[in-house]
Amino acid sequence: MKVIAPPGTILNAQRPYPVSVYWETMTYVSDLIWKALASHIPARLTAGHFLSVCSEIIAGIDPRTEEYFVLCEPNPGGRRAGFDKEGESALVAVSDGETYSNPIEVLEIRYPILVERNELNTKDGVGHGRFRGGFGIVKDYRLLSDEATFTTDINRAKFPPWGVDGGWEGTTNAMVIIRNGEELWRGSRTANFKLEKGDITRIISGGGAGWGQPSQRDPELVLNDVKDELVTLRQAYEIYRVVIHPETLKIDWEASERLRSEIRSNSRIQSASA
Repeated sequence: MKVIAPPGTILNAQRPYPVSVYWETMTYVSDLIWKALASHIPARLTAGHFLSVCSEIIAGIDPRTEEYFVLCEPNPGGRRAGFDKEGESALVAVSDGETYSNPIEVLEIRYPILVERNELNTKDGVGHGRFRGGFGIVKDYRLLSDEATFTTDINRAKFPPWGVDGGWEGTTNAMVIIRNGEELWRGSRTANFKLEKGDITRIISGGGAGWGQPSQRDPELVLNDVKDELVTLRQAYEIYRVVIHPETLKIDWEASERLRSEIRSNSRIQSASA
């Protein structure tokens, strides 16, 4: 393998250009190589994932101790599906394997914040497929100190994780500041954003990409996702072509097979016309 990175480009910066948060660029390098090889060696590599360290920095004075505090925290997200496996949910990115998610109890003891929400990001969803990607997270921190600053620099906020062999793309990352119930700011990069007491910092990490056509997914796996409230009945029908009775939560196997046979017939027609 030959790597071409001319001096002066973003992947080979020269003095005096800044290289702070270099790890975010580094992850794109690994992702580029991964994507190029994934479909060729499926037993070794998976689809795309949320990629970013998704780190936020909240700093200020803790009113309980009158001491300066800095919360600098990487966050987990949705991992990638493979040709024979689901993507993992709420797991750190490929370049961040030496860190862990902070327990809520530790965060609230060490920092003047209240964790009001910490759950899987089912709203934005994942990359659907024969095997689906893992789910990211949504986490809300309410500031308890009089003021603080917020800094972040994350990636995969615009271009979602890539699917393989017909698998759907995943979803993107974002940071949000909420004040008095109103969304004050949403983005991926800011420095020393002034927070006020009661502001909510919302961390949103994306879902991983899928592998294979969703209509090839085992209907029992789709049913399990519906029961776990990871996939809706409508998604089961429209995306996975699985008909599930809304009251009994049982699969209508005949109706599901009719839906899936239509897709197979259309695929054969398209292949023949091509």
